[in-house]
Amino acid sequence: MACSRDWAAEGRKDHQDYILEPLSLPENPGGISAEEESSSVPCLFCEEYYLISEQNQILKHMIIKHKLVISDVKLIADFRRYVLYWKKRFTEQPIADFCCIIKTNSEAALEDQDNYFLLCDALPEDRELREKLQQQRLKDILDQQQQERYDADFHGICMFCDHLFLGNRSVLLNHMAKDHAFNIGLPDNIVNCKEFLNVLQKKIDSFQCLYCEKTFADKNKVKDHMRKKQHRKINAKNQEYDKFYIINYLEFGKSWEQVQSEDDRELFHNQEEYLDFLFNI
Repeated sequence: MACSRDWAAEGRKDHQDYILEPLSLPENPGGISAEEESSSVPCLFCEEYYLISEQNQILKHMIIKHKLVISDVKLIADFRRYVLYWKKRFTEQPIADFCCIIKTNSEAALEDQDNYFLLCDALPEDRELREKLQQQRLKDILDQQQQERYDADFHGICMFCDHLFLGNRSVLLNHMAKDHAFNIGLPDNIVNCKEFLNVLQKKIDSFQCLYCEKTFADKNKVKDHMRKKQHRKINAKNQEYDKFYIINYLEFGKSWEQVQSEDDRELFHNQEEYLDFLFNI
C-alpha cells in the first residue's frame, strides 16, 4: 500500500489556498427537513443519509461504495458539519485535489489493483477545519458548563441513599463524595452533569458495579459489593464518560490521559484565565 501525495510539502508551498475564514457550511443539504437534517449525515458522494448514531455505517458505505477513507474520525469534534463541508467542496473541485491516493495490491495485475482516497489532516485545509470545529465545540461546552455552574434549579436524587437534593449540582456531588466516598470529580470539572448522573443511575438500576462493571442479582448486592470492594468510583478507562469532563475538550487531537500526563497546570482552579489566553474566549 502506498500514498501518492505529499501534503506537507504542498502545504508549505501554497498554504494560503487553504485558509478557512470564514468557515461556511450548507444549512439544509439536499432539501431535507430541519428535523431530519439535525439527526442525519449525508454521504459525501451520493444521496444516501444515515443517522448520526450510525456513523460507522456511513464510513463503511463510503469505503465500499466510493473508496474514501477518513482518517482519525474519533478526533473530529462535529462529524456532521465536517461531512457537510467536504460534500460542498467536492462539488467545487475534483476529489484528487484534496485526497491522498492509496494504491492497494500495487504488485498485482492492473485489473486487480484498487485506488482509495484518504482524507486526512495532513491536508492544511482539513486540519484547519478540524481545529475550527474543535474550538466551536469547546466554546459550546464552556457555555454549557457556565450555565450549570450557576444553575440554582438543579434537582437530583443520591444513588446511594435516595435523598433528594435541590439547588446547585455541587450540593449533590459534594454529598456523594463526603457521605458515600463516591467522587466523580470536582463540580467545575464536569459538564452535562444531569446526563452524567442519569447514566450512572441507570447502571446502578441495572445492578452493575460502576468500577469493575460486573452485574449482580439486585441493587442491594451491587451497592454492598461497591462498598466492600471500595468500588465506589467510576472506571476511568470507560470512554463513555469522556464527554462529561472538560479536560477532554481542551486540546485538539489529545485524550484526557495525554493532556494530564503532559501538563501539570491547574486546569480548573484557574480555568478561565488559561482559556482566555489559549482561545481568546
